[in-house]
Amino acid sequence: KANREQADWIVGWVRKNGPASTSQIIEALEHEGRAVRAHVLQRALRKSQFIHQVGRTDGPKGAVTIWEWRVED
Repeated sequence: KANREQADWIVGWVRKNGPASTSQIIEALEHEGRAVRAHVLQRALRKSQFIHQVGRTDGPKGAVTIWEWRVED
């Protein structure tokens, strides 16, 4: 149940603040005092029908993925 709530929070955050990189999502989780769990982050970003990968960019630690919330027809 806690993992599902965390995944829903991630999807909601991307909806309000996206497009955003994986690093920005992790920073937001840490800022909110939420645990950063790789498997939950992966589930939220890859399994949600509303989150889509829209590109890649260079971050301070290398390439990062950019994610966006959208509804596809």
